[in-house]
Amino acid sequence: MGYWQSWQRFFGMAIATGVLTLGFGLRSEARTPATAPASLTDLLVDIDQAANDQQLEQLLNFYGENFTHSDGLTKTDLQDLLTQLWEEYPRLSYNTKLLNWEQTGDRLVAETETQVRGLKKQAGRWVHYESTIRSQQTFQGDKLISQDILSEASTLTSGDNPPALKVLIPETVAPAADFGFDVIVQDPLGEEILLGGALEEPITSSTYTNPEAFDLDILPAGGIFKRVEAPTEAGDMWYSALVVRSDGMVLTTHRVKVGDAPLQANGL
Repeated sequence: MGYWQSWQRFFGMAIATGVLTLGFGLRSEARTPATAPASLTDLLVDIDQAANDQQLEQLLNFYGENFTHSDGLTKTDLQDLLTQLWEEYPRLSYNTKLLNWEQTGDRLVAETETQVRGLKKQAGRWVHYESTIRSQQTFQGDKLISQDILSEASTLTSGDNPPALKVLIPETVAPAADFGFDVIVQDPLGEEILLGGALEEPITSSTYTNPEAFDLDILPAGGIFKRVEAPTEAGDMWYSALVVRSDGMVLTTHRVKVGDAPLQANGL
């Protein structure tokens, strides 16, 4: 069980560095990336470079001392998570794209999308990681003072021929809503036996370091098909699925935001 826990922990920890942006002199309405000043685009490159080079002190200099995070993380939490993450996964790359930006008083709000990719060797197998994180940051002066994760989808694969999956799950749901969490195996099964399991976790600061473990069962043909009831109160959830066969395995995690929003489908 500890092996699967370490994989799940990686999903949570990897987002810690995936969502940094900064800008200056912006106007009050949301604007497109093409209108962004060089000071912003150049700094985005510098921040990605600091993350790619795993320069922790340089990266943390972009955070304000009273930084707040939608998952309850503090600046100290991020420092601890990044230290552990980079020790365990030394080969990560970050690529951040600016989606839009606006100025509200003396505060800048920027929305970004970050691609995170990684590679490590564990138990004699190469493990490949990919994640797409969309987030919103608020800056005051030259410091990041708050951060909200808007969407997140992550995948870990290992083995010579990991199963190809299509995940159907909404990005946002209303409290207590009933919705589907479907993980479809797209490869022909033949005589193969699939093992798998699904997991749902509320996202808090403690979830990053104390994730739950998967219980694996023999899967019916086609994958994992679940009906899920959202929590009655607003918040963010991680929905994860693990699918294993003799020649490979896949672990996928999606963030679902529970709040006063219409059901929004997402399929990968």
